[in-house]
Amino acid sequence: MSEDVVDLERARRLPVALLAYAAALALFLLIPPVLKASVGPPQGFTAQELVDLFTPIVVLPLAWWVLECLGGLSRREQIVFLVIAIVWVEGQAIHLATNAIGDVFSPGTDRGAFYATEAGDLDHWFDEGLGHWLWHLAWAALSILMLWRATVRRDWPLPAGWLPLVAGAIVGVTFFFVTVEGETTALGIPLSLLFVAWTARETLAGSSNPVFRFFLVSSAVTLLTYAAWAIAYGWPFAEPCAVLGC
Repeated sequence: MSEDVVDLERARRLPVALLAYAAALALFLLIPPVLKASVGPPQGFTAQELVDLFTPIVVLPLAWWVLECLGGLSRREQIVFLVIAIVWVEGQAIHLATNAIGDVFSPGTDRGAFYATEAGDLDHWFDEGLGHWLWHLAWAALSILMLWRATVRRDWPLPAGWLPLVAGAIVGVTFFFVTVEGETTALGIPLSLLFVAWTARETLAGSSNPVFRFFLVSSAVTLLTYAAWAIAYGWPFAEPCAVLGC
């Protein structure tokens, strides 16, 4: 099979891979917080934690699929992806465990009393601090790796179509909710601005790679949603779960 045929097959699969990646992010990052039913023992182990266990198992292979459709990774880039995946899993695992411990306590006085203790303060730091930042930095690095691979293949053999635009909108909304709820907007805002500038420049320069359109839409949607949320609920950002009751 010639390299041209392989490239054409990858080009056909890339929009589908982007949509699958976006859908998995939305499903595994937005749905679990509303799954409160216990599936233990122990009693505190809920459907939220059960579903969240599968997040990296599903999302990271789909990210690899996107990168494969972009032409695959060099040996050094494979090492970079491996490090990113390790940091993602480490950060998300820290969040999953410590968030579950906090959720054992009923919202309100009981939970506030727990977090007022040294143990609760440590639990909160692992969850809202170390866990979220490791995880979201890994997500940012994964996005940068995708964009880097796209710069190597600026000219794309097929039209981008509408799937990358839909996928980008899904990721944009997902990234907004995750960074606001996770208190990592200090990362999300500058990263989104960077991606808008990067992808707009590539698009205006004539690049037809769907990944640029995917990130241009996702970052623009994230920024617009940040602005709308701030107008509606003020600054600093109100946590979505506090507003929506999840």
